[in-house]
Amino acid sequence: MFHMPVDVIATFNVQGKIKPNFIRLEDEGHVLQTYKIEDIIFSREENYAGIPVLLFCCNILRDDCMQMINIKYHIKTHQWVLVNEKGKIIEGTNE
Repeated sequence: MFHMPVDVIATFNVQGKIKPNFIRLEDEGHVLQTYKIEDIIFSREENYAGIPVLLFCCNILRDDCMQMINIKYHIKTHQWVLVNEKGKIIEGTNE
């Protein structure tokens, strides 16, 4: 599994729930593009070796095609990462 740090714009509601709204990804020409998160399929809390994260499975509209992505929010460090499941290529990486 590969994790690539990404920029995300998110909002919080009055109960403190976080919702990612936009994500910035590198395109084939190595130019940063901002994509609107069209919908969140699911979100859940997870722990990896005691590190609390929020996992979001989302759809973005990329090149006129819906693309499902997984992003994680590291609660303690306030970092967002794009998750690449084994065998899938994230554009802009050298995997």
